[in-house]
Amino acid sequence: MFEIGVDQAAGLRTAAQRLGPSMMLVASPAQPARAYELLCHLAVQLKAMGRLPVIIDGTASEAAGRRDNDGSHLGLQHALTDGSISGLGHAADGHEWLVMPGALGLRTLQQTALAAGGAVALSRLLSPFEPGSLLLVFAPAHELSPLTSGLAPRVLVPVLPWQQASIDAYGAVKLLHLAGAIPVLAPLDDEAAGSAIGSVVNGVTECAQRHLGLTLERWSAPVWATAVQECALGRPQRLDTFHGLRDPRFAGPGLPFTGVVPSLWS
Repeated sequence: MFEIGVDQAAGLRTAAQRLGPSMMLVASPAQPARAYELLCHLAVQLKAMGRLPVIIDGTASEAAGRRDNDGSHLGLQHALTDGSISGLGHAADGHEWLVMPGALGLRTLQQTALAAGGAVALSRLLSPFEPGSLLLVFAPAHELSPLTSGLAPRVLVPVLPWQQASIDAYGAVKLLHLAGAIPVLAPLDDEAAGSAIGSVVNGVTECAQRHLGLTLERWSAPVWATAVQECALGRPQRLDTFHGLRDPRFAGPGLPFTGVVPSLWS
């Protein structure tokens, strides 16, 4: 229990995260298909750690209707508008994880965020999913930024080995930063600092520091799942409730939502 170098709180944090579903935003590049490798790599890592990865593809639109007894057509918009849908998270037969088109559903959540704030939109997004699910919401930065209102979440920004990478990454970083989010660079391959992708990462980092006054975080591929689990957003809870009971000490106008509820024990 007292081994040197062992994080004694890691188990407690993991247990807390598994109490409910959670979500991580991932900014898609101009050509979304180029980032699917990153999504798959991250989903494999999360599954190996006992989570249920769910990819919400905001670059693909949901079908207009749904067919009975066939989950392959299910999209985010259907899950948001049909209250009978719940317990999502497990993949259909023959698939490793659940993938859902979500362009229309994200627009619905944007409207929710604009009307009631990002915490309400987040709660609505997570409601149809079962505990242990971790949603990777993949969409262009301008589609994700309205969802970050009042949350200040970390958002993964893929850095890919192709010519457009620096423009895509810096554009996403700027949009997300101005929206109040915390962009995090996720290079697909940064083994060598002097490699092509390492140069892109350095260039984007320097531009963000120079023009935005922003010091960017960078997560390397081996730690994606660990970092995502640490920073994923879970279902918000109200500050004006105290172990399920309303407590006047925490009531008041304008109180934010938070994932932490005060404990009776100190």
